[in-house]
Amino acid sequence: MGDYIPQNDAKMNLWQKNLIEIVESKVTAWGILADDFSLVKAKQVVWEAAFDKVSNKQNRTAADVLTKDDAGTDFKKAIRIFVAQWLASNSKVTDSDRSRMGLTVKSGTHTAVAKPTTSPVATIDFSVRQQHTIHFSDEASPRSKAKPEGVHGCEIYMKVDGDAPKDASELTYVATDTATPYAVNFDGSKAGKIVYYWLRWVNTRGECGPWSSTVSAMVMG
Repeated sequence: MGDYIPQNDAKMNLWQKNLIEIVESKVTAWGILADDFSLVKAKQVVWEAAFDKVSNKQNRTAADVLTKDDAGTDFKKAIRIFVAQWLASNSKVTDSDRSRMGLTVKSGTHTAVAKPTTSPVATIDFSVRQQHTIHFSDEASPRSKAKPEGVHGCEIYMKVDGDAPKDASELTYVATDTATPYAVNFDGSKAGKIVYYWLRWVNTRGECGPWSSTVSAMVMG
């Protein structure tokens, strides 16, 4: 199945809650081995505890973030194994069930997903204090909110303060957003500073397209 797990942590957390809730109510009906589901549930507990801890940005530590990242990697691996074994090809699971769980529904004909060839066009709304809201569309259809065919989402990177970035190595990853817009929040220490953004499309196979033009805005205090 495709890259059905959201890359953004907050969205992935909501997605996995929905998946586990649905599966838990269907373990017997779908003939799922209880021990296999219990393993995924145990990893969910570890992930949610780690995610909740880093959600409080004022009190989290670098170690907390690392623990969350490790828990996420472990949990996602367990989910993929479970989905492949019990949900992807299980005749008792309907395509409607898969859609409700946010899983890829197989089509009758397989079409290879192309690598993105266009880049996003972005505008930034900085009217809210300590917040940038990034609106993005495709350069080939700038008046539409639709993503190019085969695109999973828009990768957003930024650089805070200083000169405009000249190379991707100067950037920090922000998020992969599947639907415009995306809001970036800042603390008071960033007030008055210029933030530069680069964006690019990523398809369902994890392949990235070309970078967008640089867009920037000041963080209003």
